[in-house]
Amino acid sequence: MSVATGSIQAAFCATLIDELERAGVTDAVVSPGSRSTPLALAIAGSSLRMHVRLDERSACFVAVGLARTTQRPVLVLVTSGTAAAELLAGVVEAQLDRVPLIVATADRPPELHGIGAAQTIEQRGIFGPHVLSAIDPGPVHALPPSSWRPIASRLVHDALTGPCAGPVAINLPFVEPLVAEPGPVPPGRSGGRPWYSTAPGAKTSAVELAVGGRGVIVAGQGAGSSDLVLGAARRLGWPVLADPRSGLSSSDRCVVTVADTIVRDDRLAATMRPETILIAGAPPASKVLAGWIDDAAAAGAELVLLGGDGLHRHPSQLAALVVPGPADHLWPRLRPGGVPDDPSWLGRWSALQGAIDSTFAQALDDPAWNEPAVVRTIAQLDAASTIVASSSMPIRDLEWFGGTRPRPPVIHANRGANGIDGVVSTAMGVALGSPGPVVAIVGDLAFLHDVSSLVEGLGEGDQGSLTIVVLDNGGGGIFSFLPQRSSVPAEAFARLFTTQRSPRPEAVAAGFGLRSHVVADAGSLRTRLAESVGSAGISVIVCQLPDHDSNVEVHARLVADAVAAARAAVGV
Repeated sequence: MSVATGSIQAAFCATLIDELERAGVTDAVVSPGSRSTPLALAIAGSSLRMHVRLDERSACFVAVGLARTTQRPVLVLVTSGTAAAELLAGVVEAQLDRVPLIVATADRPPELHGIGAAQTIEQRGIFGPHVLSAIDPGPVHALPPSSWRPIASRLVHDALTGPCAGPVAINLPFVEPLVAEPGPVPPGRSGGRPWYSTAPGAKTSAVELAVGGRGVIVAGQGAGSSDLVLGAARRLGWPVLADPRSGLSSSDRCVVTVADTIVRDDRLAATMRPETILIAGAPPASKVLAGWIDDAAAAGAELVLLGGDGLHRHPSQLAALVVPGPADHLWPRLRPGGVPDDPSWLGRWSALQGAIDSTFAQALDDPAWNEPAVVRTIAQLDAASTIVASSSMPIRDLEWFGGTRPRPPVIHANRGANGIDGVVSTAMGVALGSPGPVVAIVGDLAFLHDVSSLVEGLGEGDQGSLTIVVLDNGGGGIFSFLPQRSSVPAEAFARLFTTQRSPRPEAVAAGFGLRSHVVADAGSLRTRLAESVGSAGISVIVCQLPDHDSNVEVHARLVADAVAAARAAVGV
């Protein structure tokens, strides 16, 4: 191809980046590669913050963390071939958890497909149903310049303004020469406006809930402003069963953070069965709570989903009413449909919260040393901190034992696909987008699973502060809570599920030049947290914890003691 073709290609890339900036995109995560050169150079020459990551899978999860924090789409750029395939896990997480991403994959031109050309695979549609839209415009030098800005602006529009946010993809076949001076760039709209602007949606009409009295609000991430949610709860006289990611784990008397423990007990679960269940935001992490919701709905409770994508996000098929619209438009419009039948309803939930949380606080205070105690210690950090919790046990321990705070810290977790993929990378992205310190709670396997993320650290200049607390229990601790523990022979269980490994997390961290400490008691953990949280760059604190069976016993004892206190508090 000619120099003129390369110049047109470079102009397209400059236009695309300019249009993304106009639409509010501020960050791009780039993995090195040759075929992606035209767009990488356009990013490097723009005002976007560029974050370079060697591993494409890590790059995508860094983008997930950044987008969670900034609430803006983040651009991810990779080269052609298997680099595109490496993005799939992060794209799946973004799609399921409503995280806006713009995934740009460079490709070889059509004439190099199907002939064995190097680094050439079929990339069209590679993300399948896991993206909200996919644009494959063909070789960009053949596109009319009048289409360039609409293509770029549509990426942001599709990532943000459908029924839910999520990832979008664009596949760009680039031809040689890959390095060229850009030709003329078509003008954008006046005043720096994006090509497509989206007007605010119509306000949702007033909603009256015809309820007889006893109801609960189940609030997950995306449930809405805490003031609006709690205001509705007070008007209705209902408790808010708050997931850790909801941002609602405050000390307000309407807030219940121990619902999982309450409904684990058959007697309490039956006594506290509601007549209406209102679900907003992401589904709860607790499988037990989800089962209690289904049981209550099957027994006649009305199940109401707030938000237009509720039917696609909650596994229960028993919803009686779906109320579409942004959550913050809906909360002020919720009113009780009648006089509450049971004025003591909210008081009993509050009594259960107090009894159970007091039990946990007493049991997990210094000098306790176990996984719940470590997680509770981190959950009590200053509200200026942000917490990233891994799937498997950390997010569950936060839900069970995290407690309430007058001003709770922000909590993030990859609860879309619920995997341990890219947890450290996600935490890095959160740290890059957060104004305050970030603390990640990860298991030893999740830490090692994402070890390639440690190559670049937080990037040039170690922007941000990230403390990674590794719960080292020998690997795979969650499986000891599952039927496999008792039904699979011990040797096979150890090999297949505990995934025993030889590399020590602290040695791995030190090998990457990171500050690394090993602690084995509560006092040492607090000391190291005080030193690390807020310090520049990455620190790793490895907590050496009791074995899996001991952890199962601790959880069982905590729940048994808490249930006994809860029963006494409400007289059942």
